[in-house]
Formats: sequence, structure tokens, C-alpha cells
Amino acid sequence: MRRGWEKIVTLFSSDLGLKLFSIIFALGLWLFVNAGQKAAERAVEVPVEFRNIPSDLMVTSPGVGQVELRVMGPPALLSALDPDYLKVSLDLDGARVGTSTFRLSPDFFNPPRGVRITRISPSVINLKLETVAVRSLPVAVRFGPKPLIGYRVARVEASPDSVKVRGAASEVNRMVSAETVPIDLEGARGQMTREVRLSSAGKTLSFSPDRVSVSVVLEEEWMTREFSRVEVKAKDFTGSYSVSPRRVYLRLSGPKRILSQLQLGTDQVYLDLKGLAPGSHTLALNLKLSSEIKVLEQRPERFSVRIAAREK
Repeated sequence: MRRGWEKIVTLFSSDLGLKLFSIIFALGLWLFVNAGQKAAERAVEVPVEFRNIPSDLMVTSPGVGQVELRVMGPPALLSALDPDYLKVSLDLDGARVGTSTFRLSPDFFNPPRGVRITRISPSVINLKLETVAVRSLPVAVRFGPKPLIGYRVARVEASPDSVKVRGAASEVNRMVSAETVPIDLEGARGQMTREVRLSSAGKTLSFSPDRVSVSVVLEEEWMTREFSRVEVKAKDFTGSYSVSPRRVYLRLSGPKRILSQLQLGTDQVYLDLKGLAPGSHTLALNLKLSSEIKVLEQRPERFSVRIAAREK
């Protein structure tokens, strides 16, 4: 008996014995943690990857990036389950143009021991494959929907001005240009340069290069505007007076950002009667406008004013 015990002690003292002890201890710990626990169920979204895709074909089916698995097993195992460990790999070696169908079963996956797959959704994957086309297309620069009030795009350049586009032949062959993502010009003035991505617009496309440098020159817009019946009054005068004619025609030119919003009143168009005695006077019109606004035409140029009395 003593000799047998010494053999057991000697065995567990050796490297082999330590390894056996580690395995037995780990197994015992697993049994202790999971023993008596009820099986749990969990939904896991696992990725789908494609292998051996023929070089002249590409997958164009939308929404085939993952499948949902319902798995059952001990809670401790399910909580530590890595979706990437269960990923499904579809072999497309020898595939042709058209639709390839794959019926998924638990054999496609590799769950850990003690975990069982109870449901696969979707269980059938239909992959549409199309011929690949590569074309060199000019770059078309797009701008955001918000208008740039008072400025216009005078010049736009993209560098490089053309890129290689790779994608399904049915899509690439219909394209006339490779568009950038919309560029927001709000607040921009003068010249600006930005690096901009090219847009696939939801299609299965790739670009080489996938970014371009866009240079935009913005110039201020000018406009001409007519004010046909502006009332003529005296400014800061409290006496009694009359004006003939009572209205003036103005044609102005200037930056659109100013002129498009300009409202003319006594603060901008007026007669100055300060220091004038009662009686008749011929006066020029006073215009208080931005220095960027130019008067192209004014009718009439002078006005007859009769001051009846001045208030004291």
C-alpha cells in the first residue's frame, strides 16, 4: 500500500503528472461550474465570408454579411461565445455568373463542445454573381444642397480628374462619371481645397484612388435691382413741408448678398432740410447706402420742396 502511494506521488511530481493533474483539475472545475445548471439559449449574429471567388466575378447580393444562429448550451459557455469563432465560410470555387444557392446546416459551423445550434436564419443564402468590369471615368464634383447665397462656383478642379472604377459590369457600364460625396460650401469664400471621398451611392463599387483633391474658386455674385416707387421724405425734420414729386425711381447694382435683402426707407433715402428757411427749395436726394452699392440710374435727380413753417 505504501509503495503504491509513493508511485502516485512520484507520478504527480513529474512533468507528465503535472499535466495530467492540470487536465483533471480543469475538467473538475468545468463540471463544478456547469453541473446542475439548466441549458440556456442565445441568439448570435455570425459573419459570412466568401472564399475562392473567381477573379472575373463578384458578389452583388445585398445583405449577405451575416446570419443569425440560435444556440443552446451551458450559460457559462454561451456568455463567452465569440461570434467570429462561428463564422460561416462559403466556397465559391468554380462559381459562374448567375445565382448560387447555399443551404446552411449546423455542419457549416464549428460550435464549442456542449453548445448546440437549434436554428439558422436565413437557412438558405442565394448569392448573385456578376462579371467584373473596370473602367477609367472622369470625376464629377458634387456640392451640398444648401445654396451659397451671394456666391457662385467660378471654377472647380479635381486632381486626379479621372479614376479607375471597379464593380459589376451592369453598373459600371452605365456610369458616365465617378461622383464625389457632396461638398458643403457653407461659409466658404474665395478659394478652397479639400480632399474628398468618391461615392459608391450604395452600389458595389471600388475606386482607385478612392479620394481626390478638389479645388473650388468662389466668386461673389453681383446683381442689378430696380426700386420703382420709393417715397421721398425729409429726415429728422418736425416742421410742415411738401415734396414734388413724392417718389423716386432707383436702379442699383451691388453684391447679391446685400442687394437681394435691401429695403429702402427714410434711413437710406431722404431729403435733408436742416437749416433751411420757410419757402421753396430745389434739393438733391440723399442716399445712405453701403459703399459696395452703386447707383446706376435715378429719376428725378432733384426735388422741389416747399417749407411752410418750422416748429420751434
